[in-house]
Amino acid sequence: METYKRNIKPGQRFEYGVYQVLDQFFGRERMVKLLGGRRKNFYKRLQETLRKSGDGKAIEIERRTDLSLKDFRKNYLKKGIPVIMEGAANDWDCVKKWSFEYFKDLHGTDEVAMLDDKDKKNFEIMTLADIMDNIQGGGKKYYRFYPLLSRHPEHIKDFDYGWLRERRNKNTLIEEFRVMMGGKDTTTGLHIENRGNLFVQTYGEKKWILYPPYYTSILDPKPVRFAYRSVQVTPERGGFNPFNPKYDAPYELYKYIDHYETILKPGDVLWVPTFYWHTVVNTSNSIGVGYRWFNLFVGFRTAPLYMFLDFVSTKPPIWKVIKLFKEDINVLLIAQRGKLDKYRKESEGRIVIPKVKVTETMK
Repeated sequence: METYKRNIKPGQRFEYGVYQVLDQFFGRERMVKLLGGRRKNFYKRLQETLRKSGDGKAIEIERRTDLSLKDFRKNYLKKGIPVIMEGAANDWDCVKKWSFEYFKDLHGTDEVAMLDDKDKKNFEIMTLADIMDNIQGGGKKYYRFYPLLSRHPEHIKDFDYGWLRERRNKNTLIEEFRVMMGGKDTTTGLHIENRGNLFVQTYGEKKWILYPPYYTSILDPKPVRFAYRSVQVTPERGGFNPFNPKYDAPYELYKYIDHYETILKPGDVLWVPTFYWHTVVNTSNSIGVGYRWFNLFVGFRTAPLYMFLDFVSTKPPIWKVIKLFKEDINVLLIAQRGKLDKYRKESEGRIVIPKVKVTETMK
């Protein structure tokens, strides 16, 4: 089991955390004006430290076909190390039945909030069938976080729910299933979440790159008063591209850090630990589903700074984050963009979430 190198001094990680807190509460532009020289010296010293350990490497995520529950919990879940349970979901209906035509035939009339990937301030209300047609026609729509079980809780039977629940952390507060549907070459930028994730690849293939939260000071996300953080990485957005890395300024430090990578195939289940940075590219038309959960203790143990900042988020505040999160993560992202009132007006009478609980469909 190969793991990443620790090549940053504790004092440097602490100093970066101070900058993140100041940026969060007072704004990065203002703090750069006040502490610009000090921050430049910080990154100069950080680069000198990183050079001593040499260039970073790509670590292939370990694939296991015989991973017992005990072994998974002891060596991967508790330690926060990613792993692939190869073919673990091969016999589940979500792998045997799901396709774009499957969703189009069953739920094509569902109207959903589709976020614009290029213009982050915009969204549109579309039917699932229209999204499927775009993907199958070679378009660039990538529909993330489809709240399948909120809309159609009977699909819980498409999973081995007991198998998934056994592999999550204890004392879980929230759990969710979110489906991702995208065409070939569509991507999701580098981001982190305060939840654990067992990701089931159900159709097509998807390439993943993961960075441990240990390297956050190098990835340096923009400060947000919101419980979702990202780093601009895709070429069309003018940022660093982990799938075709170039270490020109301002990304010189990226060359010194390790990352995990893999390609998921149908039936594979990937464990993505809490607060791990991750980005994906669909190497074919792809459907996958993340079974995710929130555990307060694990969040604070893994990334206490970001767990604290999540709780003092203001756009929207944490109580509203939880409410919108349960409804639809896309609606939460719309709220972050200041477009919630517009969404409520446009979706009224069109997007209705049934009040049937998942557990009622399992009786």
